[in-house]
Parts: sequence; C-alpha cells; structure tokens
Amino acid sequence: MRRKIGSLVAALVLLATGTTAADTQSHASIRDAAREHALAEAGVLPTAGEASVSVGELDSRLKLPACDQPLETYDSPNGLSGGRGVVGVRCSGGTPWKLYVPVRVALLESVVVNRRPLVRGQALAREDLALEEVDTTTLHKAYFTRIEDVLGLRTKRAVAAGSTLHAGLLRRERLVKRGTQVQIIANAGGLYVTMRGKALADGGRGDRVRVENLASGRVVTGTVSRPGVILVEN
Repeated sequence: MRRKIGSLVAALVLLATGTTAADTQSHASIRDAAREHALAEAGVLPTAGEASVSVGELDSRLKLPACDQPLETYDSPNGLSGGRGVVGVRCSGGTPWKLYVPVRVALLESVVVNRRPLVRGQALAREDLALEEVDTTTLHKAYFTRIEDVLGLRTKRAVAAGSTLHAGLLRRERLVKRGTQVQIIANAGGLYVTMRGKALADGGRGDRVRVENLASGRVVTGTVSRPGVILVEN
C-alpha cells in the first residue's frame, strides 16, 4: 500500500509540474476533506468511543491543479475500521486527479484500569480501580467500561499499575464448588423456601449453575448469589 501511494504521489507531482501557487489545490483543503470523511466513517463504527482523527502530512513537492468542483472523498479498498488507514480524495473537474491521504483514527473511551500494582489472586476492591480514557483501537482484548463489573474478581497473575483490565487477567471467585453441599433458596410467587442441595458445577457470583435438590433428587438451575447459596426462581 505504501509503495502504491508513493508511486501515485510521484506521478501527480510530475503531472502538476509547472502550475503556479494560485492554480494549485491547497494541502490544507485536501487534508480537511480526508479528516471530515474519516470522522463521518468513524461515527458509524460499532463502538461507544469518541472518535479523534489525525491526518498525515502530504509530500511538500505535491502540486495539484486547483479543482473547479468540490473535492470528493471515498473509502480505500480496505475500508476504515479504526487505527491506521487511508482516505481517497479526488477532483472530477476539468483537470481531474486523485490520491490517498493517510489518516489515523483513535476511538477514545473510558476503560477500567488498576491504580496500583496487583498480586496474583488479589480480589479487586473499588480503591484499586479507576476509569481512564484510552484509544481502544490499540486494545486487542475485551475490556471493561464499568468498575462495578470487576469488583470482587481475582487476578490470575501479578498486574502492573495502570494496566487496562480484561477478562484474560481476571477470574471470578468460586462461591460454590462442584459436588459440595449448598443452600437452595427457591422463590415461589414471593414465598421463599430453603432446602439442601448439591452443586453440579463450579460457579461465581451471578453464574447460572445446575443444582440437585437432596430431598427430592430433582435437578434445577439457579443463580449463585453468595458463598454456598443458589437462588432458584420458579
């Protein structure tokens, strides 16, 4: 792609040789057109982040004839999906030309980071965490945008301060273990009934697990609410 862009720019420089400053298209207008196109495209990307676009400089030797029509913009063959890319800018007027302009799209979003170093197996507390605005196009794993979503989770390994937290670094604390006795609390139309059961799978807070009623032998599915307790909605 760089070779193609470089060749195209070189060809345009030769084509435009001999034009005066008054007859040339300003680099600022070309870069502005590319920026507006990239911002419009970034606005429809599937992200909640705020888009910020930076546009690369054009070769100072590039002198294109001033376009007698509004500049047109278009996507590159690879499209624009965040990060680095190019935007096509062309003139369809009396002296047509076109070129690709390099752009950098940053999608800024507040994500959860740890304020201090964390050791392996540490349960996350609110004072360990903060929200920080980062460019999510540089993140290659799922991240968290709410501190509440990671409270109580434990680290799988030591984590340096200021790291963006993701699922690969964290695990849920097991509140019930497979094969152990648990308390089943069943909600039957507002009436809560408590009985003994056996967990058929490991589970953390909010996980859905199967549990066997030790009195009836019936297997049901419930939600882990706290250590050794599973809620079943009838």
